[in-house]
Amino acid sequence: MSKWSKVLRGIGLLAVAAVLGTLIGWLASRQGDVAPVAVPPASAPAANPSLAIAPAAAQTPDPRSVPIIIHEPVREEPGVGADQGFPDWEQKLDDILLAEEEPNTKADRILALIPTAPPDAQVELSQHLVNMVQDDHYAGAAQLLTNAVTPSAVSTVLMNDLLNRANTIKLPMLLAVAQNSDHPLKDQAREMLELLLQQDNGTNWDQWSSSIDTWLQNNQQ
Repeated sequence: MSKWSKVLRGIGLLAVAAVLGTLIGWLASRQGDVAPVAVPPASAPAANPSLAIAPAAAQTPDPRSVPIIIHEPVREEPGVGADQGFPDWEQKLDDILLAEEEPNTKADRILALIPTAPPDAQVELSQHLVNMVQDDHYAGAAQLLTNAVTPSAVSTVLMNDLLNRANTIKLPMLLAVAQNSDHPLKDQAREMLELLLQQDNGTNWDQWSSSIDTWLQNNQQ
């Protein structure tokens, strides 16, 4: 290659470089003039403009539309949460037992509590009754024992105690119970008569009465 060819080639390269530099500078100056294109968010068109859903707005509820719930007041059961203490009959029994009184007087007061006391209480009261009442004051206890409407549990307490009483009380009381067809312990009373007198008069109550009189003449205690 000749010397002039190399010179011409170098001049061409310089011209191309100058053109490229001018083009790059022009493009750079254009970037500050071009504003970015804003792309709106895609949204599906409403099929019917009347059905378009408006943005929810905070609303104050209508007081008339709020359901009213009325709670019943809590009713406390009798005695719950309170100092129940002793039932009334227990307190009265304690007062009787601690009183400075004769046993027969205490027995009468206990006897008066039995009819209105609860069933379990009647049994307990009858046990205290038989511990207090003396043979010479047995009329009240005898009436309770021979009464057919007296609960059988109470009558049983009195009957067991009767076996430890004097014969003059025990035998007539057994006969009174045995001949009462409505008494729940009538059969037991007649069996006790048979055992004590060593005879069986069936339901012949006159014969039983005569046998008791004869037996008592020979066995006072």
